[in-house]
Amino acid sequence: MKILFTKEIITFLERLNSKDRVRIDRIKELFESYGFQIGPKYIKKIRDNLWELRAGKIRIFLCIRGDFAYGVHAFYKKTQKLPKQEIRLSIKRCK
Repeated sequence: MKILFTKEIITFLERLNSKDRVRIDRIKELFESYGFQIGPKYIKKIRDNLWELRAGKIRIFLCIRGDFAYGVHAFYKKTQKLPKQEIRLSIKRCK
């Protein structure tokens, strides 16, 4: 499965330090190679076709459409619970 990022995510990734950038790239390659078999440590289902890709403290929401995963939103997770505003924004961008 191929991951395509929006302009917002590309801008977000460009601002990351090298350690976080490498972590994102590694998790992205894992997902593209193995899909959903990478397990709950790295990916979690949020809604029908909205998934959370986990890379340490950084979260990327993916919208799954056919053989493609579209990265629609990325943010730093600071609390244990997912912020509802981040989920709502991701659902809006997914549509």
